[in-house]
Amino acid sequence: MPTAPRVLRGRPQLEELRRQIQAIETPITVPVLTGQDALVLGPGLHEVCPASYLDTPAALAFQIGMLGHGLAEQDRLRPVIWVRSAGHRAHDFGRPYPLALARWGLEPERVLLVEARDASDVLWAMEEGLNAGALVVGEVGASLRYDLTASRRLHRSAQARSARVLVLRGHQDIQPSAALTRWRLSALPSPDRPWRGATGLPGLGVPRFCAVLERVRGGPPKSFEVEWKNAAFHVLEPAEMARRATQSASQFSRLAV
Repeated sequence: MPTAPRVLRGRPQLEELRRQIQAIETPITVPVLTGQDALVLGPGLHEVCPASYLDTPAALAFQIGMLGHGLAEQDRLRPVIWVRSAGHRAHDFGRPYPLALARWGLEPERVLLVEARDASDVLWAMEEGLNAGALVVGEVGASLRYDLTASRRLHRSAQARSARVLVLRGHQDIQPSAALTRWRLSALPSPDRPWRGATGLPGLGVPRFCAVLERVRGGPPKSFEVEWKNAAFHVLEPAEMARRATQSASQFSRLAV
């Protein structure tokens, strides 16, 4: 006569549960991102958030530049679907401007602008764009419909097509999501150009940003100073290391005197 299975209780039961959980877990191993490698986004869902409302243009510019940064040559031929909802707060800064898109490395003829009626239509259009093999840019703001379930669907659709989807969120939006990375953007003063105009004022320098990598799977948060130059983003050297050579040179000159 078969005997009933032995039931574990107390500490043996806890140890058995731990063993079962460890057996089904798949650890995520992601290399620590440093320098230029941190700006190369893999296939999947990525989020960009402005640090404040007035940093929204900086976040939009960073979003456009990151869409094509580090892409393989065959992926540069993919169409880009830009999805936004009517009445979104980011509209305060206008629609995407073709000449500005080209300035940030995105050919305007590749872009299809979609303005949906509400947040649910925005998410639907983004997912359909990914299923069609396009790269997708979306503006969701603080939409309650963009939750963990919706973001997971977008992430899976993007990974299935080896595509990127970049979502612009509101600066006060704190809902969790399934994004691979989340960036918090703020504008930094541009450096002066070496030449000066007829009035003696320096020309406008290259755009600079403070890009805080708030969330990355398998890695710690990081902060970067980046600038857009020669049609690509470049990570700047930390200020204290950049000053070290200058300080050493000045100390040597004083010793020589």
